[in-house]
Amino acid sequence: VDEWLVAEGTESKNWNAAEQDLVSLGAAATKRKLHSLIVDISQLTAAASITIRLYMKVNGVERKLYEQTFVVGTDTDGCWVVNGTIGIHDALRVTCQSDDATDDGKAIAYTAMLEAM
Repeated sequence: VDEWLVAEGTESKNWNAAEQDLVSLGAAATKRKLHSLIVDISQLTAAASITIRLYMKVNGVERKLYEQTFVVGTDTDGCWVVNGTIGIHDALRVTCQSDDATDDGKAIAYTAMLEAM
């Protein structure tokens, strides 16, 4: 029997002041399949560039694995960061950063679907 986990939430942080953690998916030394990760940037400032980064340990050292920038009002409000299955073996840290100071304190929501291996 497959074990499915849907992780959803909203974080309000100072996205412009510095790169901030949005969510950590999975757990140390635990294998999972990540099927999707959607980040909702609809509450942020129009024309702001929002950079989303993914980090995970590689041979015991956390490394940046992926980075993509979306523009509020130009790109869709719901950003498909992962759209397809990837295997993770440790916690996958998802961060966001805005280039607009007025985004500090605003909400960013996310939803992800994981499967136990």
